[in-house]
Amino acid sequence: MSRDGSHHPRAAASELWLMVLLAVLVGVASAAVAVALRSGVHRLFDLLEPLRGTAAGIALPAVGAFAGVWVVRVLFREPGGHGVPAVLESVSRQGGSMRLRSIFSRLFGSLLTVAGGGSAGLEGPIVFSAAAVGSSIGGSLRLAERQRIRLLACGVAGGIGAIFGAPLTGLIFAMEVVLAEWSLGTVIPVAVSAAVATEIGRLLLGAEGAFHAGAFAWDSADLAAAAPLGALCGLVSVALVMAIFSVERLASRLKTKPLLRSYGVVAALAGLGVGLIGWRMPGAIGEGYDVVGRALSGDLHLGGALLFALLAGKFLASTLTLGSNAPGGIFAPTLVLGALLGAAFGRVLLALVPGVDFADPGFFALAAMAGLVAGAMQAPFTGIFLALETTGGWDQTLPLMVVATLSALVSRSLLKHSFYTWEVAESGRLLRPGTDSRILADLTVGEMLDAESVSIQAGQTLQDLAVLLPSTRRNHFAVLDEEGRLQGMLDLSHLRAFIFDDALRRVTPVDTVMELRPALRADQSLLDATREFERSGSWVLPVVDDHRVFLGTLSKSTLFDRYRSELIVQTAERSE
Repeated sequence: MSRDGSHHPRAAASELWLMVLLAVLVGVASAAVAVALRSGVHRLFDLLEPLRGTAAGIALPAVGAFAGVWVVRVLFREPGGHGVPAVLESVSRQGGSMRLRSIFSRLFGSLLTVAGGGSAGLEGPIVFSAAAVGSSIGGSLRLAERQRIRLLACGVAGGIGAIFGAPLTGLIFAMEVVLAEWSLGTVIPVAVSAAVATEIGRLLLGAEGAFHAGAFAWDSADLAAAAPLGALCGLVSVALVMAIFSVERLASRLKTKPLLRSYGVVAALAGLGVGLIGWRMPGAIGEGYDVVGRALSGDLHLGGALLFALLAGKFLASTLTLGSNAPGGIFAPTLVLGALLGAAFGRVLLALVPGVDFADPGFFALAAMAGLVAGAMQAPFTGIFLALETTGGWDQTLPLMVVATLSALVSRSLLKHSFYTWEVAESGRLLRPGTDSRILADLTVGEMLDAESVSIQAGQTLQDLAVLLPSTRRNHFAVLDEEGRLQGMLDLSHLRAFIFDDALRRVTPVDTVMELRPALRADQSLLDATREFERSGSWVLPVVDDHRVFLGTLSKSTLFDRYRSELIVQTAERSE
């Protein structure tokens, strides 16, 4: 085989180097945002610590939630929630475009929510803010959409890498959850951004991970026990996601009440519930990373009943915080719940099978951390590497793989979508690269009108139509008024009884035998056109402008031919 053409085109290579240089810039900027958020939350949380455990401390989560929602919705005029669905929609439908103010909205909102004691993490806000960093840099340089999307992903990877000290987790989250594609032209700049941001984060926040797992001795019996633990993690993650959505639906109904319509009021009520939980169980509020550390080290000195009570308290506090649409992410709650669930599982296992020398409960706590993250997000790689990088427990890779994959499998079997993708997927706004929906959504009806379309004036007869037949191979004809507006369609296959009868053909106006088919607009996507074809059962549909002026027709054969060509092009791009 000749290798004369094996060199990469110079333009493509130059673009890749440009993206790498810009990825460094995005990595620095996203690290700055991550450092500001993490250090700000911790300092404000510590500053408020003297109030916790007092009557005033009960109100802190309520105040934080109210202030966080008010900052996002009123001050910055951004949509509520944790923000990751908005990032996914930006990638799917908006060419990676995000507003500059999005950098700051979730940053300040989540700082107030989590520092006040809300049971949420920082990855959702940092994904949103850092994605806006990458998008803004790409937009200011007027880059193409695919380049801006890549810089958005660079921001996501950099933000996650810097805030957790976990570059692989940042890379995998950006590729597995945000982009859902793995091409060399995307992986390289995203990896560079994650590496740069993580190193800056380690220099400013400390080089050690969030937790320290130590070394656990485990054997085949522990690996076998990882299987039921994985299934259990999957069930708990499904319960967590569904509980959050249930609180969201309740919150939406409450917001219709006159006294609860103002921004932040419902979140404040939920925060009051979190404050009451924290008054009795301080470990259930905030990020809860100290609980994870104690579970991994075996210092979680709680009786069985108290351990399960803390697990239930954290579960409820997390659903109230996230379900009320207070700014925050699900990473921290799932890590804490996983650690508690795994520690409880390890204790129960030792009690049920006393003759087997199972590993320390901290081993199962580490494995369940990966399992809860993987199940809630249906992203096993993210769960595995987040647990490994934040704890340094690389010797436990194999059992973590078992737990995470089984948890994701159970979650996928019971839930159609993950916590982060549910909103945009259910509304049809999640369009993944290479999927039928994404390819069809990238093309518009106006781009591919049939090469020939034939029309006839309203009021004319089928005899006039018969005169047109020798000069065309079309079987569908548009009926138009004097101003060119569509009145209906004629299908030749439905007119045979009239066309071959001379008397009927001469006296039958086309208006009386035309069909009133739905019409497509030129600016609609082929995805919309495909759905209209399915609803109407038609093979050919007319295309009109906003004033119903006839522009042409679109047939299924033209649509499928163009789809096949586009599929070949996009497949070739992703195979590089």
